[in-house]
Amino acid sequence: MINIKSIVSENFKNKNCLLRLDLNIPLSAKGEILDDTRIIESIPSIDYLLNQSAKVIIISHIGRPLGKYDENFSFIKLIKIIEEKIKRKIIFIRYEDQKNIKNIINTYPYGTLFMIDNLRFNPGEEQSNKDFIDFLASFSDVYINDGFGTIHRNHASITGISKIIPSYGGILVEKEIINIIECLKFNSKKSIAILGGSKIEDKIPIIQNLSKSFKDIIITGGMIRPFLIASNRMTQKDDSKYIEEINFAKNLLKHSNKIYIPNHLICSKSLNSEPTLLHSSQISDEDIIYDIAPNSMDDITSKILNSDKIIWNGPPGVYEDEKFLNGTKRLIQSIVNSDSKIKLAGGGSTVAAIKYFKSSNFFSHISTGGGAFLKLLEGKLMEGIEVLKNE
Repeated sequence: MINIKSIVSENFKNKNCLLRLDLNIPLSAKGEILDDTRIIESIPSIDYLLNQSAKVIIISHIGRPLGKYDENFSFIKLIKIIEEKIKRKIIFIRYEDQKNIKNIINTYPYGTLFMIDNLRFNPGEEQSNKDFIDFLASFSDVYINDGFGTIHRNHASITGISKIIPSYGGILVEKEIINIIECLKFNSKKSIAILGGSKIEDKIPIIQNLSKSFKDIIITGGMIRPFLIASNRMTQKDDSKYIEEINFAKNLLKHSNKIYIPNHLICSKSLNSEPTLLHSSQISDEDIIYDIAPNSMDDITSKILNSDKIIWNGPPGVYEDEKFLNGTKRLIQSIVNSDSKIKLAGGGSTVAAIKYFKSSNFFSHISTGGGAFLKLLEGKLMEGIEVLKNE
């Protein structure tokens, strides 16, 4: 079990607490918040610290402003919404006011909540520059990481700062670690992992690690095509576009007999064209796989219903389009109907699909992390967690 220094049972009265959150939340073209999960999940740590009369300084990033100020990536547009979600008043410190940050914080009493604008306006954040680390430490007594979604990154506000001032894991980070590690350790002969996404390379260590103990690994989404080609179930006349992915898939298939690749698929020439149900042997170079068809979903459903541990990352299809939502809908329904003791899901598009079908309450744990969630599934520890561990 991973033991981190938790904020629970610690006293932070009259302390300046630097609280790292992951508020890199999805926004619509109009700037509206599409998923508030990470905001809501940050509330327990915020409340815990403020209720102890600490000054809490929230830090986070959003988007990729490339180390310079860009008003399109400023939190100023989201502050009112964040305040409404957490039901707290926030003193917002603009980027241009950061040079005066100590005086601003000292002006307010303990029990005040602050937030600094986008960390990534500073080039020193992603470079983990010593000057920027020292700047963060200059107005902070303790550091708390409650941004699980970014804990796998070696940045100033994640690994840098935690090496020079007393550091702790927040309530969300502790919950994430406990649930994911307990899932991996849970002894099961009927476990199933459902893995999607477009890059097989990213999933290689996960498939290799889970193959040691999981009964079935089901391939979904963008990974289906290269796996079908690699297993000689589908012929691609021009495979140059997928050659690297095909080679990765061949290597995985050579070393594991637990991988299930759906044969019956919903294809189309484009999102605007009519869908067609095709067997893998019928798919041409021009056909795009948009969903898993009923026959293969029957197989997947049967496996899910007979499992006692489920890990899911990656929807089967483009569920946002009514023509291609049935695979994802059936997958979620089968997980909901399963008697499995552990139902663990993670990744941005996976969490969005669960919310779309209003099924959040039926999962034992839904991770707020994408890359961090996958790293733990690989069985690897991350430096952002290592620096928080008890000695």
